[in-house]
Amino acid sequence: MPRPTAQMMTAGGTIRRARFVNIKTDANHTVEEADANDRTIGVATDSGRAAAIPSESADPPEAAQSGEQVEVRFPGDEALLEIGSGGCTAGDELKSDADGKGVARATTGTTVQNVGAIALETASEGELARVIVVYTSMRPALA
Repeated sequence: MPRPTAQMMTAGGTIRRARFVNIKTDANHTVEEADANDRTIGVATDSGRAAAIPSESADPPEAAQSGEQVEVRFPGDEALLEIGSGGCTAGDELKSDADGKGVARATTGTTVQNVGAIALETASEGELARVIVVYTSMRPALA
């Protein structure tokens, strides 16, 4: 039986659209926007939430605010992810930056890299790129 392509979770804070998320440790079934090199579990929906005042919109668009339901794509799913500094090339292994955007993992150094997606297309900073969500960590080559 095929598994669902997304699941609804509770937002533990404001989550902007198409950003990496991780489990919020102090609440069950709750996710929050990922921080730099966090161990992520998925990617939030690329759809914006309905604004409380229809003529107003958040910039960047929000997927959910604290306590609301947010759709999350999990490992094995395809998703759209906002790309951070440096852009990405198809095939890049992406980790979260400080804003939950996808950035290429470091290939040298001693810090374990928490990869949350693999880019399926090339994109510039600020663009949405199609990715496959993954859940893995790797050590870069020592320089």
